[in-house]
Amino acid sequence: MMRINNNMKQEQRKCRELITEPTIFTPEHNRIISHAELPVVKNELSITLKIYLESHGTEWYTVFYKGKAENSRTPALWLNPNKVPCPRFSITGNFDAGINMNDYEFLLNRWYHIAYTLSNPDKRMNFYIDGEWVGSFSMTKIQVESFIFNDGPLYIGKHLDWKGFTGQISDFRYYNFRLSHREVLMDYSGEDPTKHNGNDESLKKSIVGSTIGFFFGLMT
Repeated sequence: MMRINNNMKQEQRKCRELITEPTIFTPEHNRIISHAELPVVKNELSITLKIYLESHGTEWYTVFYKGKAENSRTPALWLNPNKVPCPRFSITGNFDAGINMNDYEFLLNRWYHIAYTLSNPDKRMNFYIDGEWVGSFSMTKIQVESFIFNDGPLYIGKHLDWKGFTGQISDFRYYNFRLSHREVLMDYSGEDPTKHNGNDESLKKSIVGSTIGFFFGLMT
């Protein structure tokens, strides 16, 4: 298994939009993006997309999967036979870590916005549907466990060993940093999270300071 060299310099808050307009996917169809075409990732990443299911069978179907090997799957997302999203990733000692969003079965013929974020510094993976934070995974052995990235290609739709889903994808974006909840909402509403400084607390203080200044101006 090939791993990312953590000494590699990570670009600052980069995003690449891999699919823009609605694109049809079938179980045998995919888009393959080489590792070199993606923003450099060191210890964080996020993926956002809009997905529309037209039909669904009785198998597990791939939405996206980075890596060629079965034991290297950071990041990955499947839909199980019940149309439930199942984010997956590889961590130290477990190549198939993840969560099953059993309370969030997708309906057919409806668009959903998905955000998948993970961070080694935070030891955490978060999952969002339509801007709502609906699931997370946190490492428990934080001194010895880490997400394992790889330099394999990114498969959207069918992977080498798994069929793809049937439906459409649009607005598929790959970020080399962890989106905060506020930035997920920005992506959901069509704004550009790369123009946000990533510090929600500073933004709140700035807004409060501006509001106080405005009222003081009215009083003088």
